[in-house]
Amino acid sequence: MHYLIICQVLILLCVLVSSVQARRGDTKSAPCDVFVQDTNNLTLNCSRRNIGKIPEWPEQIENIDKDGHVLITFFNNSITNVTQLQHVPGNRIAISFKTNQIIEIESDAFRNIDRLVYLDLSNNYITGEVLRSEIFQGPYKDGVYSSIALETLSLGNNEIHSLDRYLFKYTPNLTRLYLNDNPFEILDHVTILALSSATKLEVLDLSKTDIDSIPLDAFRGLVELQQIDLSNNRFVTVPESLSLVGSTLEYLTFNNNPIVELNDDSFIGLSNLKELEIGNNDYLDEIKRSTFTPLRSLRVLHLCHNRNLMYISHNAFRGLKDKWTLKEVYLDDNNLSELSTDLMPWSELETLGMTGNNWLCNCDLADIVTTQGAGTKFKAGDVPFCAAPMRLSGEYITNITLTYCPTLDTTFSAKKGFSLSNLKPKHVLWSILGVAAVVVIGMLLGLLVNAIKSLYKKRISQPIRYINISSDTSFA
Repeated sequence: MHYLIICQVLILLCVLVSSVQARRGDTKSAPCDVFVQDTNNLTLNCSRRNIGKIPEWPEQIENIDKDGHVLITFFNNSITNVTQLQHVPGNRIAISFKTNQIIEIESDAFRNIDRLVYLDLSNNYITGEVLRSEIFQGPYKDGVYSSIALETLSLGNNEIHSLDRYLFKYTPNLTRLYLNDNPFEILDHVTILALSSATKLEVLDLSKTDIDSIPLDAFRGLVELQQIDLSNNRFVTVPESLSLVGSTLEYLTFNNNPIVELNDDSFIGLSNLKELEIGNNDYLDEIKRSTFTPLRSLRVLHLCHNRNLMYISHNAFRGLKDKWTLKEVYLDDNNLSELSTDLMPWSELETLGMTGNNWLCNCDLADIVTTQGAGTKFKAGDVPFCAAPMRLSGEYITNITLTYCPTLDTTFSAKKGFSLSNLKPKHVLWSILGVAAVVVIGMLLGLLVNAIKSLYKKRISQPIRYINISSDTSFA
């Protein structure tokens, strides 16, 4: 009886062990989840699986249509080496290796995926030496390597100091390049050559790269560049080299740089810029005359979170007011207290942000908010408060009514002709008295002058006497 029970227990244990082993084997051979929407869309999710090596693709991938879209993600794993990937059918392929431990990428890694359009290699340990043009070589045909379809490449948050000059040789369609959070410090000659070879580039992210300048020829070949992010660097002026792409550049982000002022040289040549963001610049304290004058196409201005910004010249938009294009202006969270009434045509804005400042609710602000209609441009819940004077502190600026403010009549009446009939008797009398007073005062002054002259001649001046020596006996 006991023997039978022991045998049954052993059999049960064997079944359990074999079941666990089978499950482990299934997990090992198929570590990823496959989501198939239809023959045109497939997602292979291999994220957070503690994968150290790229697995083989599941069979479902082979059923994707040639025009289909495929997303493969290896986010947050332990992959150290990107080996040559297997073929993936479909017309647009996106692969993410974000947040792994990649230190090496094999040559021809993406040769079998020539329709790869999106590749994310951010948050790894990739150096400039690892990045070589051979990585992006396409299929080998007729003695040469062809290109791949790559459009977006994210290399952010790695250990890149420099780029190989031929890095983008096999990616002629590259339009978006993210190099943020890399310790470049300077854009050396080979890096400039690499960037200028990506002639179809539209978006470039150089934020958090510790650079303080950009050579004048850095953007010479980027004739289609539309957006650039230069935030969190060490610029003390806006790079002059941006003027080379001024005819195409539409979006500029320039946050958190040690710039002190913006002036009429800051945005020269950026005539096509549509959106400008300047925020979190702790040393910026002044916006000078004609700063925004070159920005003839600007529609959105973010000038926020500059904690020392106290002054904006009333001529900051000089030359733009007659052909006004700005629709959204955000001045939130600065150190502003006053604005000039003629800073901009306030009524032509669609959205205005002014919260988080120390507004002095004076006659100028009342004119801007009420007379010129700026108070109707605030978003709901974003109405700023008065900080001074004390009696208005805490009040919404849209509620202020300053009855003591002078109102200037800007209307003009028609000019009238003048005739003697317009004169009243009191006007004639006052005129006669005025003339008489002038005559009397003149006469008194004349008499006083003559008296002074006579006194001077009698008491001070003495006549000169001439003596004839020959007739004077006192000399005998």
